[in-house]
Amino acid sequence: EELKGSLWTTDIEHEGIHIHPLPQLYPTVLFKRPLNSLWEKIAYRFWSVVLPLFCSGNPLDKMVLWRGQLLRKASALIREHGIGHVIVTGAPFRGMAIALELKKRHHVRLVCDFRDPWTWLESAYGQSRLSPERMDHERNLERSVVEGCDLCISPHPSVIDHLQRAYPEHAAKCVRVPHAIDPDELGEVTTDKDPDRLRFIYAGSMYGAEEAERYFDSLLEGLRKLQEIDAGTAARFVLDLYITGHGTELYKRKVEQQGLQQLVHFHAPIPARELFPLVAKAHGVLIFIPSFNKDLLGTKFTEIFYLRIPVIHVGDEGEVSRYIKDHQLGRSIRVENLAAELPELLQHFDRLQIDTGHDLSHHLLDHITQEFLDRVLLIDGARSDKS
Repeated sequence: EELKGSLWTTDIEHEGIHIHPLPQLYPTVLFKRPLNSLWEKIAYRFWSVVLPLFCSGNPLDKMVLWRGQLLRKASALIREHGIGHVIVTGAPFRGMAIALELKKRHHVRLVCDFRDPWTWLESAYGQSRLSPERMDHERNLERSVVEGCDLCISPHPSVIDHLQRAYPEHAAKCVRVPHAIDPDELGEVTTDKDPDRLRFIYAGSMYGAEEAERYFDSLLEGLRKLQEIDAGTAARFVLDLYITGHGTELYKRKVEQQGLQQLVHFHAPIPARELFPLVAKAHGVLIFIPSFNKDLLGTKFTEIFYLRIPVIHVGDEGEVSRYIKDHQLGRSIRVENLAAELPELLQHFDRLQIDTGHDLSHHLLDHITQEFLDRVLLIDGARSDKS
């Protein structure tokens, strides 16, 4: 069955990848922005009140209603195929707790992949609005996962550092496995640029709620200033937006209100294999990171660095901004400075120098895969020694 609307659809066509879709169950209206119709607003208020009655911990975790069907399906697959290893990625973090039940039932080896901070970043995933009792439930789940799994991995040094400090007795099984670059996914790319254009790309979700709106407003203000002080550069500039995960109506209205339709173009999301050739031809990639993720260098950064395209990071100072500055991979600008600094940056963009020799060989997929397999084999060896 095809994953409707998912950019992963083409990935599941590879031989050896088997998908077992489950009904979503979670009320998607809780994540929809903006709420356009009266029915959507009523549904949002209804589920905001009703859903917490049916779950403990964080009701905004999209897997809170999945436990029964996921355990049944996964248990059947484990028995049918003799599966010995289970890997689960969070967020959503409830999946890790459910997978821990699989480990106890079937004695599989469990690897938990932390893509984001969990309870120690209360500003994320609506956790700042949880009651003390619900937050304690999430902390207990986190502790049970770290204590019960065989291996905790994350691509983020800050996540591993925290886990090792918070759970020192389990520090040895908390290890970093960096983001991987798959050259096959990048495809055949050409870096030829359109000399008559100054083309930028933004691809991904615009998350961070009010902070994302402030970023977008500052971006548009900067582009208006560019039009006022340098009409020639403004006429050359194009920002192509491929926004995923939510609607774009609000952002389209903002662009229209500012009269910037010639500079900012909206496109439907496309799979990575189709997107990367466009990124390679761009002069720069614009990336907004909300403050709660300022220390998390996501997969997209590694892939863009590999293509040798300058990154314009917008967000608070942290590990992301330091990495970009230290390795000369682009420019980092705080949200409150974007409107003032953007016009000059675009006027003299050809002066922005990046280190095209930055070594990313340790991020290549073959290397990361072997490193991960070595970690799993160490688990098997340790368990054999104990038995």
